[in-house]
Amino acid sequence: MKFFHLSDLHLGRKLLGESLLEEQAYIIEEIIKTAKEEKPDAVLMCGDIYDKSVPSAEAVRLLDGFLSQLVECGCSVFLISGNHDGGSRLEFAGKILEKENIYIEGTYKGKLEAVCLEDAWGEVYIHMLPFLRPDMLRPYEEELPKSYEEAVKTVLLKQPLKASARHVLMAHQFVTGALRSDSESVSVGGLDDIGADIFADFDYAALGHIHGAQSISREAVRYCGTPLKYSFSEAASPRTLTIAELKEKGSVSVRTEVLEPLHDMREIRGTYMEVTARSFYTDKNRFDYIHCTLTDEQEIPEAMGKLRAVYPNIMKLDYDNLRSKAAEGLPETINI
Repeated sequence: MKFFHLSDLHLGRKLLGESLLEEQAYIIEEIIKTAKEEKPDAVLMCGDIYDKSVPSAEAVRLLDGFLSQLVECGCSVFLISGNHDGGSRLEFAGKILEKENIYIEGTYKGKLEAVCLEDAWGEVYIHMLPFLRPDMLRPYEEELPKSYEEAVKTVLLKQPLKASARHVLMAHQFVTGALRSDSESVSVGGLDDIGADIFADFDYAALGHIHGAQSISREAVRYCGTPLKYSFSEAASPRTLTIAELKEKGSVSVRTEVLEPLHDMREIRGTYMEVTARSFYTDKNRFDYIHCTLTDEQEIPEAMGKLRAVYPNIMKLDYDNLRSKAAEGLPETINI
């Protein structure tokens, strides 16, 4: 059983006020191209499908086109809600969509939904856990869980797992030890963290919420990361598509394919004369999204406008010099 693991598309997101819909449409087409080559049995979308609980019409059309193309590729598609999604809106027309092998769980309804697929090695159950907070269990539990971890444990303990079958869990939670970026929301004190051992009974845990691709405790407990970079803190990390394969019980392999964006997100640094020299940018895409740090001691008049003549999509400008260090209360020099 081969599947694509996706999460955190954040359709409709903006970067410093600028729409990213064109970038998102492009990366979706790249994923579709890979799906036509790889022919996955299923595509798992693990939350934060949209960037807002009430998505824009353009974002909805983008998802509609994505799902239509995946169905044409012959994939079963599974979606769960993330903390950014409006769960009830996401699962609109869900029962009708199941006829096209599109399964959506936007809200927790007292138990996990599980869909059984089959391949040459037998049954594979896809268990779908939408984003869960402790208070979401109020209608179903006499005593409300005191933490996110306790809430997830309560739900998973109720889920029967057939011993001979393989089991995949989709979830959108923070797992202790995951490396985060500043484009993710974080609860004060890490109160939303759950331990990776909670997924011990699942052959693969397909996680969403964290924007950097990474595995936690074992290869098969995995965040796939975002298909696009959504903050300059992510600029140095390439985006990838996670492809997982389950064979016989206990056999799981994970690999990634690099996703090349329409425009990358990059940080550049140097004096004004350095970063505007033709030799500095001739082998780079000038239309990438740029965060520029100038090291000139004197401020460059109208620097942003001048830099935009070279880098049309420059988004952010900072200075790093003696005056900026002094303003931050940092030492001007370091003696070693």
